[in-house]
Amino acid sequence: MKCQFYSKEFNEEDIQEHHIHPRFMNNKNGDGKKVYLCEKCHNILHLIIPSLIWIFIKEEDKPKIINLIKKFTEDSIK
Repeated sequence: MKCQFYSKEFNEEDIQEHHIHPRFMNNKNGDGKKVYLCEKCHNILHLIIPSLIWIFIKEEDKPKIINLIKKFTEDSIK
């Protein structure tokens, strides 16, 4: 199978499914269009998406969001 970004052949078990409409954005079931990526491209994409979203958040809302993320992380590792 080919990574759809990298255009390089990989074994099928090394290809990951990526949802165009992310699950964390009201797509809990992972419905809709998907692309197939190697692990490297998939990880890079997941680093880019939050960065792109972050630039559109109002400055006055950012501290609240940071606190929510901290709380979520702390609650998740207990």
